[in-house]
Amino acid sequence: MHDNPFRPGFGISPPLLAGRDALLAEWREVLGLGAWSPFRAALVTGMRGVGKTVLLNAVEDEARGRGWTVVHGTLHVGLVEALERDRLPALLQAQDPEAYARELTGVTLPQLGGATTQVVPQYPREPRLESMLARLVELAEARGAGVLLSLDEVAVESMQELRRIAIAVQHLLREDRRVAIVAAGVPASIAAALEADGLTFFRRAQQVRLDTLTLAEARAAIAEPVRAHGRSIGEAALERAARASEGYPFLVQTIGARAWEHRPADDEITADAVEHAVEVAYATMGESVIVPALRGLSGRDRDYLLAMAEDDGPATTADVAERMGATSGNAGRQRARLLDAGVIVVPGRGLVDFAIPRMREHLREHPHDAQLGLPTAARRTFHD
Repeated sequence: MHDNPFRPGFGISPPLLAGRDALLAEWREVLGLGAWSPFRAALVTGMRGVGKTVLLNAVEDEARGRGWTVVHGTLHVGLVEALERDRLPALLQAQDPEAYARELTGVTLPQLGGATTQVVPQYPREPRLESMLARLVELAEARGAGVLLSLDEVAVESMQELRRIAIAVQHLLREDRRVAIVAAGVPASIAAALEADGLTFFRRAQQVRLDTLTLAEARAAIAEPVRAHGRSIGEAALERAARASEGYPFLVQTIGARAWEHRPADDEITADAVEHAVEVAYATMGESVIVPALRGLSGRDRDYLLAMAEDDGPATTADVAERMGATSGNAGRQRARLLDAGVIVVPGRGLVDFAIPRMREHLREHPHDAQLGLPTAARRTFHD
């Protein structure tokens, strides 16, 4: 009864994938026999912790459940070489009945036994991305399925790898072969992919922006796993947990996990357990999500965020520029970079707000994070 059903962390699939049913239905159409959909080529983006990798996991599971071959990779320099030399040859050796052939190695005199042969692999480990991928698709189609390429963590440094894979997939799509590709990354990386030379293919891909969950979805994501594992949670406790999560999947899972662990022998998760969980989850959010997001920004970008944090809600761009002591043009460049990075949003004309939950509160409590991007726990230990 005490096994924790929640899965806090990045890229770990939760027990209930709340709020993504409509998106998964689109990929189910792609994976259906003979179906065609814009989602055959898709780019998934969203802020850190919103569930991009979890969505990829769910799409991969759907594909495998329908007999598709899944080629998964985290985009990094050297991925194409790894596919060419190891992963694709291994898949082909496992799936192709003609993967091995007998090769004549010698001839002896009849009275001594005749010919000798040896078994040699049909797919030696050598670079042939396009041909191996085409053969993998052919084998999948023969059994009424296809091939899904799932690429996570698109990064500016890996554009050449993405370009090589995109060229191979585009050729197969033009031939109307049963292949699909989905790639995921933070907004700045996806924007770079759309603008990069040789990646015009992705400009026609389906754009999928993952948002936070609704209040009802957050409630379900907490309540259903609790009840499915034999415990209960009071309505007041559930409401507090759901609202405290702000619909952010990372917080949903962290609050749920910590509330479950607070008094695991109790049948009911109480309001006290949730309050404890929220406190721990908010601290974890700062160290695991907000500080890493700040660390990837320039000093002036972080100054922009500090200026925004002075307001309790959306800030005007004019006020932010004035607080920074910057011209509207210079402040506008920081604004554009932060938008691309998925750190801020524009809720209305001339307004900016934080895209990442709890960032305003974190910057107010730990303003040095905006300058240094260092973990707060380390500084607390130092001061103690």
